[in-house]
Amino acid sequence: MIAALERPTLSSGFTQWTPQPLAIALVALLLTGYVYALRRVERPWPRRRTLLFGLGVLLLIWATSGFPEVYADSLYWVWTTQILVLWLVVPILLLFGHPVQLARSLPTARGRIDRALRSRFCRVVANPLIGPALVPVLSFVLFFGPVPGWSAQFRWFAWLLQLALLVVGGLMVLPLVGLDEEATSLAVGLALGIGTLELVLDALPGVILRLHTGLVTGWFDLRTRHTWAPDALHDQRVAGAILWCMAELIDLPFLVLVYLRWLRADARDAARIDAVLEAERAARHALPAADAQPDRDVPWWLTDPAMQQRLHRHE
Repeated sequence: MIAALERPTLSSGFTQWTPQPLAIALVALLLTGYVYALRRVERPWPRRRTLLFGLGVLLLIWATSGFPEVYADSLYWVWTTQILVLWLVVPILLLFGHPVQLARSLPTARGRIDRALRSRFCRVVANPLIGPALVPVLSFVLFFGPVPGWSAQFRWFAWLLQLALLVVGGLMVLPLVGLDEEATSLAVGLALGIGTLELVLDALPGVILRLHTGLVTGWFDLRTRHTWAPDALHDQRVAGAILWCMAELIDLPFLVLVYLRWLRADARDAARIDAVLEAERAARHALPAADAQPDRDVPWWLTDPAMQQRLHRHE
């Protein structure tokens, strides 16, 4: 299919617009809820959070109703950029505006939000051991095979895919914004290790798109054609370079945030252990002098009766 659409230029990145009704409705809902909660929050709300949320909303509008939406059916590299922005960039900006914490400050909404966050789907995607591993897996699903073609052929599918990516990306970011403070330092440390490995695996989809000598998706059979459109293989290779670079660049702040979360979890675990030891020490001091034991902390296996019996048995 050949359509009359001008060749993309630098200025068209800001002048080309087309409405995406589902995204517009979502933006209206997000802004209404955020402003409503802001007016009812009791403590002062940091301006930087509101600024980050506002930037996320603006980027969401541009990605779903601006240049990426206009050219998503014409250029594969534009469609790839749109997917990455909605999946990995917009959720970071939105959630670092702390909209969930803001909504939970309202008594009427706290219970519903907590139930949603405790649902199995949310807990699986937000798990620090699973979330990082989803990036390379979903990258192969999104950029290879039939999904790009479905997005080009069915407009409703493309719109629903955009919303689904926002949800999945948001759940992956949730553990990094302080909502899940129950994870142990071991679990977060494992997530950091998986994220480091994922830094290498994330490059694979982009490398394959960039270096493959044939087309890997049916998107090019269903795209909107133009006289100025580049060769399909060249378009795919440009998309691969974008995927390669963006995936690696976005991974770095993710790893930094996971590392900072690891430090917080380790400090929280240490404080919990110190509190237990201090309580045991206080209990020993409260014993009568005849029953009091020496005021020293020793490994549990040196005082555990069952362990002592095992040790004597092997002597």
